[in-house]
Amino acid sequence: MAKNHGAKQQKKLAKQKAKRQEKRTSLMHRDSLDPTIRLRHAAKWPVTRALMAEKLWETGLGYLLIARRDEGGRIVFASFMVDVFCLGVKDAFWHSGSSTKFDEIVEDMQNTQSLVPIEPECLVKILQGAVDYARSLGFGPHRDFKHAALLLQGIDPADCHRQLTYGKDGKPFYVRGPHESSQEVFTILQRVREAGGHYVIDPGMMPILDDDFEDDDDDDDYDDGDSSNDIIIEPVAPPEGE
Repeated sequence: MAKNHGAKQQKKLAKQKAKRQEKRTSLMHRDSLDPTIRLRHAAKWPVTRALMAEKLWETGLGYLLIARRDEGGRIVFASFMVDVFCLGVKDAFWHSGSSTKFDEIVEDMQNTQSLVPIEPECLVKILQGAVDYARSLGFGPHRDFKHAALLLQGIDPADCHRQLTYGKDGKPFYVRGPHESSQEVFTILQRVREAGGHYVIDPGMMPILDDDFEDDDDDDDYDDGDSSNDIIIEPVAPPEGE
């Protein structure tokens, strides 16, 4: 009888130890700075907010935000700066905190552009379409997109029935941003021109760009040392038959 009681006690202690270990592991995952760990269960978290720039399709550039509530009650959200006319996802980041902190960030963004609710499925469809369109021109999404996009897990863009058209009047339209170097502008303009698109840049750059357009073999590898707003220039496959 005593032997049986000892076995039960050991089994109980083993369960308690396993439970403590599970709790420690859960806390480590919750506080991890590695998004592949922190966000790996994002598909199970309910979406609490999905927002987009109200005039995204008019101006071509705007924010998309999505927020989810994790198992611990924290708000985990991702923000994407999207150019639907040309460059796709120009900036992206993710963060976790209180709902109050998220509301403050939304309020700050509202100071620059009005944000309106959107179906999560349509938010994902817009993002995926923008990335695909930009890639067709040779521009990859911001380097942090792959991590921020982990918060899109479990949301099916096929459930969005909006018809989306990228570019402006069917062609790429590039407006130079404040963080793009002259070398990046140079490469972007070349690809936009090749696609029959249009652009708006500082007129003062045109003489320099026109002089340099004949010699740009190394521009794809240009790096100005600031990765916070990098545009990833990707190789473009030659036309079929070449």
